[in-house]
Amino acid sequence: MKKKLNHIRRQLLNTDSVMDDYYKKSIVVLLLILCIPSLLIGATIYFFGARHLKDEMIATHEEQIINQVDYIDSQMQSLEVNLNYWSHEHLFTDQLDRINFQDQYQHAREITDSLFSKQNGNSLIESISLFINADQPIVFNPQFRWVNEDQLANYQHFLLSQDNFFWDRHLLKGESDHHLFPLVLVKNMPAFNEERDHHSASFIVELNREMVMQMVDGLSLSSDGFSFLIDQETGMMISSNEKSAAFFDEVVINQGIEDDSFTTTWSEINYSVTSGTINRVNADWIYMSVVPISFITEPINQLSQTIIVISLVGLFLSFIIANVTFRSIYRPIDKLLAVIKGNPLSKNDGFDLIESNWHKLNQEKDMLENRVDGLNNKLISNFFFQLIEGFLEDQTERELSARLAQYHVKLTEKHIRYLDVETINKKQQQLMIDLIEHCFSCSFYLIPFNDRFVGIIFLFDDTHILEQQLNVMEKSVRASGKHELTVMFLSQTVPDLRGLIGVVEQIRQKKYTKLEHDQTTLIRMPETFEATQIQGDLYPFHIEQKLIEAIDLGDQTKINVLIDQFIAVLCKRDERAIQYSCIQLYSAVQLQMLKEGFYPFELFEGKNILKALIHSYDIECLKTTLINHVITPYVKAVKDKVMTKQDVIIKKALDYIHSNYMYDISLDQCANQCGVNTYTLSKWFKQGKGINFIDYLTSHRIEIAKQLLVETSMKIQEISSSVGYRHSYFNRIFKKHTTMTPGQFRQSNQEVSAIELFHL
Repeated sequence: MKKKLNHIRRQLLNTDSVMDDYYKKSIVVLLLILCIPSLLIGATIYFFGARHLKDEMIATHEEQIINQVDYIDSQMQSLEVNLNYWSHEHLFTDQLDRINFQDQYQHAREITDSLFSKQNGNSLIESISLFINADQPIVFNPQFRWVNEDQLANYQHFLLSQDNFFWDRHLLKGESDHHLFPLVLVKNMPAFNEERDHHSASFIVELNREMVMQMVDGLSLSSDGFSFLIDQETGMMISSNEKSAAFFDEVVINQGIEDDSFTTTWSEINYSVTSGTINRVNADWIYMSVVPISFITEPINQLSQTIIVISLVGLFLSFIIANVTFRSIYRPIDKLLAVIKGNPLSKNDGFDLIESNWHKLNQEKDMLENRVDGLNNKLISNFFFQLIEGFLEDQTERELSARLAQYHVKLTEKHIRYLDVETINKKQQQLMIDLIEHCFSCSFYLIPFNDRFVGIIFLFDDTHILEQQLNVMEKSVRASGKHELTVMFLSQTVPDLRGLIGVVEQIRQKKYTKLEHDQTTLIRMPETFEATQIQGDLYPFHIEQKLIEAIDLGDQTKINVLIDQFIAVLCKRDERAIQYSCIQLYSAVQLQMLKEGFYPFELFEGKNILKALIHSYDIECLKTTLINHVITPYVKAVKDKVMTKQDVIIKKALDYIHSNYMYDISLDQCANQCGVNTYTLSKWFKQGKGINFIDYLTSHRIEIAKQLLVETSMKIQEISSSVGYRHSYFNRIFKKHTTMTPGQFRQSNQEVSAIELFHL
């Protein structure tokens, strides 16, 4: 039987061998033809599509670096413009080197206040110094002090420069000043003294190293990359990454500095290096952004290589499938044996693998595009935030539009409108954002200020459609049970970006006087604002004065009442002046602090109060900032200082009483001896001893009289004189305090002594 089966098998294998080869070759050719397009598609995607996408990624990367460089340049340019403006203020254009600031104390204090204000107004500035090269050199930093010999040469180095306005090496930086930027911005002012041929004074701006390096580190765009600055004038290399120095020594010095992009290999890693020049006042800074190429291209290369591998696998499977197919058609016995052995052909052939991986590629591509879109939306939101907060105030409308166009946002024939949304918590805020995304078809961008406030910028073509969608949103909020109390302010339509700043500010000032709402409300701002006719003073100076007095007395209850009165008066007069008036009140309190000898920077524990007031979006935030962060620390400091002085004054008063009780002394005399007025002495004495001044003096005199009556044989008239009383008045006052006359008191004590002696 076995021999017969082998014979049949040989007959099947040998039948029509020529035809078998033909069909085998035909099937192989057919399968190759089917697989070659897949291979061509994979190669095309790798050599054209992937490379194009890779180039787009690199271009986007370089564009982000350019945007960051523009941001650094704008920040530094703003600083330079401000310093140039400050140097022309009337306060600093006088003949500073001829002023005796020890005599002109008020002038010195105004300079100190001005430097404090400028220093706190810019987060990049660590400190501002004003060096005056007088006969006896002085410096405001920002407090007035004399310049010692060790630092004089460094200060005069800036004055001797041929340039009036320049960046230079930070010669004043000590070993412990790691927080300072190694370069300073110097503005020299001319001397009015004809005998001097050099500058008379210098503004020296020291920057916060951490704030500047945050901007510089933003050029790397990757945790594995790094970036640094090189000052061409001094040759100084500035960076916060240890790799920068090694890269600078091993690569940049050898290859030279190129104002362009190039690739290089360092430490067996390929890097993309983007360099350029930031032009500053009389200085050029070279920036370099060093990023591993794998950060930009590795994901795309992996996906492309996966396609090639899949295509090659498909080609390899084609030969296997051709062989299997040939056997399945012309070798039924082998197929039957394979089935019997339990090894059927796999259902997942090469095409299925290619299809599955192609879906993965599309999914990852969509994910990457979504990430890029999300990042772009964040950049746009950040742009609008900087715009309405005033950081881009110096840019023209054309510059703003061009910058927004970099994020693929075009304003041609577009209208702009701003919606301010206030909710009660973060959860309600997210519900409103979801509803807005559902209701509006036009382009809009979110600006999340905090967990309660969010701003929405609408860019639209048709005002009528936007109004319809606004009405739908308002009705949906009121009809839905999910949304709790929500207050919305809608601005008027503005035609350009710079107009957006004004309407946002109008809404913010309007919110300070908004009434309490018990349901969701959409408040539309009027198209025009009529001029407000204000009766009386523009600013409640009388309440400010009372508030300063209450602060000095430490009366917290009165302070709270006066703050409420202050804001109530502002709300009645001009709602647009509430925030500015609160800033003026803060300035008045700060001036009082300086008069009392307190440094606001120490009392506020480094908190930027001015920024907090500017970013307070309702009255409660303004009140909280003024009371909790300004007034309360000052009241506590005043009380601590008063209590220390109070104890000293009470001790002086007690010493005066104990030394002069036998004379006719009064509260006025004691107050003069202690150096205070009678009201203050009476108040502090009562607080410290629990009784008033006269009662304590009388009690002390009576106790001395008792002691003399018992222990001496002095006459009562002599005792009365020795404790500061006339004889007739002494009898009355003694009886009032002891219920017996002096004679009765002496007799009763003598009888007690006799009884005790008898018992002994």
